Amino acid sequence: MAEEVAIEPANAKPEKTGIKRIITNTGWLLGGKGFGGVLSLFYLAILTRTLGVAGFGQFALITGTAQAIALIVTFQTWQVVIRFGARNIKGEENRRQFGRLVGLCTLLDIAGAVAGCILAYFAVGWLAPFFGWDQELAQNALIFALVMLLSIKSTPTGILRVENRFDLAAYAEAIIPTIRLIGTLIVWFTDPSLINFLAVWALSEVIHAIGYWLFAAWNSRDIMAPRNLLRVKRAVRENRGIGEFLLISNLGSTLAGLSQNISLLIVGYFVGPTAAGLYRLASQLSVAMTKISVLLSRAIFAEVNLMRAQQGAEAMKVLFRKASRMLFITGGTVILIVVVIGQPALFYMSGPEFLPAYPLLILLAAAASVDLAGAIYEPTLLSGSGARTALILQAAIAILFITMLLLGLQFYGARGAAGAMLVAAIVRLVLFGVAARRNLAKG
Repeated sequence: MAEEVAIEPANAKPEKTGIKRIITNTGWLLGGKGFGGVLSLFYLAILTRTLGVAGFGQFALITGTAQAIALIVTFQTWQVVIRFGARNIKGEENRRQFGRLVGLCTLLDIAGAVAGCILAYFAVGWLAPFFGWDQELAQNALIFALVMLLSIKSTPTGILRVENRFDLAAYAEAIIPTIRLIGTLIVWFTDPSLINFLAVWALSEVIHAIGYWLFAAWNSRDIMAPRNLLRVKRAVRENRGIGEFLLISNLGSTLAGLSQNISLLIVGYFVGPTAAGLYRLASQLSVAMTKISVLLSRAIFAEVNLMRAQQGAEAMKVLFRKASRMLFITGGTVILIVVVIGQPALFYMSGPEFLPAYPLLILLAAAASVDLAGAIYEPTLLSGSGARTALILQAAIAILFITMLLLGLQFYGARGAAGAMLVAAIVRLVLFGVAARRNLAKG
């Protein structure tokens, strides 16, 4: 029940409360994502060995296109739910206001999905000749993109996180890898083809979204009333600054998230599907091995907003110092693990033809580890008055990354793209670190 994991009172030691809750919530997320990471090794092994490097590259380009479109047009409403909902999770009247915020965010999700479907129609038609997609494959790429875009789940994700129900979020996160493994095995034993594997991925997205909405409705039924969809204007009035935060945070998230998918698409465009397949597998493995980076960032974003809303700036400073030390140690440990087990993992999972992905894996895992070391910086800026600063920094880093990516591809191919990711991560760590500390010093 929700009461069993309620936010601890303000007279608790802030440094212990904050770090403890971050670790606990990350543990729940790691349970779902860690479970998924293990299963992903099995279904990726089947996928890569069945499709080969070029076939897996085409699969990666299709899924990467859909993910890039989703990043461009969909709103990161889970951040809005946490940022403005953290102060309204207790008290009957506050809960009503929280419900109106949820209604607004749900409509934003729907609007983003519709816009994404329109963009996907034109984007797939334009990209098909460059990626070598015939008419049938282009049609299936479009269908996959539409299904993914309509599988809305950002708002319920934010609800579970701000309500401190990371346990339910873990169960929801376990849906995708479970469906994908079961579906992949069925396709493997019946009719293994790229299109059938795409169908499994699409089905997993749909069930994943349904799972998130059901868990959110079960835990927070009082804020999920359909009538809240009709109270958008009131929700905007009640949450001053929501428009600016929504615009800035979403542009920042888009710039940060597109680096992963844009780099894949650019590799496929300039070098070809085979290089894209190697790059994608290295990226997937680096994500699986450094999953704790994303999970800690998500747990930290919820915690810093709760901490700032309930205990103030001084408690935030204590949390910042302790979390920073923990993240630097964890980041260094993760990259050592990848260096040791990365090459054997590639060989036994996908076979010798994928071993050229090992240098890419090291570079991408190093980039993810650097991001892990600075996982508290951007949430700290977004929880206070640093949203504009975060956007400016993300824009500058994005410009730098695209420049280095194009130069790296020209001289070093896919390795140059992975190297650009690492350099961008280091620059991001330094710039966001300085900005976050200045923001905290201002209170």
